[in-house]
Amino acid sequence: MNISKIISRIDIRLIIGLLFIILAGIIFVTDFLDGFVTNILWPLLEGSSEGKTVIFLGLIGLIIILDAINDKLNITARFYKKDNNYQHYLLACIIILIVAALFGLVTELYIRHSLGISPFTILTAMNPYPSTSSPMHSHAYKSVLGIISYYIVPVHMNTGISILQFVQPYVYIIIPVWIVSFILGVLSLNKMRLFNKVICIVALVLALIGITDGGIYSQPFLIGIGFLLLMYFTNNQRLHIKHFIKPVVIMGYILLVAMIIEVGGSNQDVHTLTVINQTTDVDMSMYNVTDVVVNGDMTTYTLNTTMADKELITSIFEKFYGKCDATFMSWNFYSYFDNPSVNKTVHR
Repeated sequence: MNISKIISRIDIRLIIGLLFIILAGIIFVTDFLDGFVTNILWPLLEGSSEGKTVIFLGLIGLIIILDAINDKLNITARFYKKDNNYQHYLLACIIILIVAALFGLVTELYIRHSLGISPFTILTAMNPYPSTSSPMHSHAYKSVLGIISYYIVPVHMNTGISILQFVQPYVYIIIPVWIVSFILGVLSLNKMRLFNKVICIVALVLALIGITDGGIYSQPFLIGIGFLLLMYFTNNQRLHIKHFIKPVVIMGYILLVAMIIEVGGSNQDVHTLTVINQTTDVDMSMYNVTDVVVNGDMTTYTLNTTMADKELITSIFEKFYGKCDATFMSWNFYSYFDNPSVNKTVHR
């Protein structure tokens, strides 16, 4: 048998899927393509990191291969009593992901409530290295995967394992959520049109990455869930403008709530920094501290600083690393805008 006949009998999807996985492996073990690929994926993965890029490419490759094998062996035929049964699996997948994302948000709020700390704060866990998490960009679920990845990923990848001590055991729910959502997502592909299938594969992977690294308001999760909803309302038909209406309305509500929390939770006058188990003195002169309150193992500083949030939280990393267990800092949404009129309003 010649090579051309052998190739003709191989499903092209197996080759494509394998290429995706190989590319993910190359990015994981070398620095050859990191910058190029991560820059391309940045709009989808919200500032794509090497870890998210590897997971994104690897999962897409795996799903393509599984879909090809399923079509060849007709494994999931028993799950389809009707041609539109895929809709049920897709809807179940969407519901599970949204409910799990909401649970992650509730976990973030509960942890702060249990410590008597404002819900509108950014947690920075210090051990074994600084990792952040907040209601607006949660790394609670990421910390679970950190248990697995901590010992196998390069040291420059932040696995979020430091957050785990504050959010366990609640966040272990992400393990069955990932498994069940992945299976339901693969099952939903069986009867789809090719275009819809491609969109659904990418959207599913984005949603799985987003719920883990960022939570319900993260860019990958919102894009992923939005397009999964679009594929559900399209009902395996050709895509038309009318199919966008319901997904846009649903995503609009989610984004509206996100904006209300982001803006409403901002403290424009001062930053409040609560430090857990501070073990040694820290020079705070650069932050213009106006008040210090000690309550048991918590020390709360009031900072009257004009430093932007990103710069401030990085500085707090450096000041308190190795000197406490964690910090909770209030945020100021407006500090992200490099606008003189905004700065004048914020720092009046």
